[in-house]
Amino acid sequence: MAAVKAEGPWMSDTEEFPFLDPALQKQAVKVKKMENLKKKVEWRKEKKQKQKLMDKRKHPEQTDIKDPGLLRQCLGPGCVHPTRPDSKYCSDDCGMKLAADRINKILPQRIEQWQKSPCIADEHGKKMLALIHHEQQDTHARLKDMECNFHKLEAIILRGKQQAVCKDEESNKGERDNINLQIFCVSCGQPISRRVALRHMERCFAKYECKSSFGSLSPTCIEGATRLFCDVYDPQSKRYCKRLQVLCPEHSRDPKVPDDEVCGCPLVHNVFELTGNFCCLPKSRCEHHYCWEKLRRAEVDLERIRALHKLEELDEQEKKVHTAMRNRAGLLALMLHQTIQHDPLTTDLRSRVDS
Repeated sequence: MAAVKAEGPWMSDTEEFPFLDPALQKQAVKVKKMENLKKKVEWRKEKKQKQKLMDKRKHPEQTDIKDPGLLRQCLGPGCVHPTRPDSKYCSDDCGMKLAADRINKILPQRIEQWQKSPCIADEHGKKMLALIHHEQQDTHARLKDMECNFHKLEAIILRGKQQAVCKDEESNKGERDNINLQIFCVSCGQPISRRVALRHMERCFAKYECKSSFGSLSPTCIEGATRLFCDVYDPQSKRYCKRLQVLCPEHSRDPKVPDDEVCGCPLVHNVFELTGNFCCLPKSRCEHHYCWEKLRRAEVDLERIRALHKLEELDEQEKKVHTAMRNRAGLLALMLHQTIQHDPLTTDLRSRVDS
């Protein structure tokens, strides 16, 4: 039968077990007192342990003599104090002093050793820098040539516009003969007449090009360069357009061509040989040289952008090589790495394959 505990504090220990015999009641009372005594002893032990932990946290310099693990001496130079918990030093100053002493003793020997033996990595770095500088000079020269071509093209366009407009009856006759020939557009696939094929393909490509966006968060600033990127700010996407300015179908549309404007395209012989003559047909009726000014300008601008990208890549490579050469003889590298020279007569430590 389970014992029923009294609710009132005025009841005695024997009254907690009213249904038991007097002998059993005394035995149950003794068991209960022993359990209470054990609980009190355990509670006092836990309280003492917590108090010790609190004292150690408040006073870390005061260590317990009975614990041999906390009696380690500080590694600082000339220091006799015990270490802090989970540390090799009694304070941060001792650690800094020991590190300074190690640097003063080890670093001069490492520097002397570094100066005696040649560094093969530095030799390779110097060769790479020489190659990079040579490529930079070539790219700068090519960029200057592109700038000259840019101005030459503008002069050719100006000369072509100054030509007199004339009508070519033979070309008009050829247009009438080929009016029924049809080809398919490379963008939309529609069958179109050969006479208007170039105009249709250019407009169709521009229509599809407007659906894609090429932008960045900042405009382009290049010294000495003119008319490269569009750089028109879009308030919706909060970006600057990065298409070529002459080819951007969204922000630079072709103006309406008047009837009396000449084509002005320089004529060639055998595809590449300039003849010195210009196409004198009206620009609105010339089918062989549609948008020739825009395409020539875009070609020159694209070559200039490629040269600028090449210069940027070469600058990044030069920075990486310089950074590697500076870090190779730095304090941390000299302290952590060491080359052991077993033969004092050998100054070049390269293997036969490297040499």
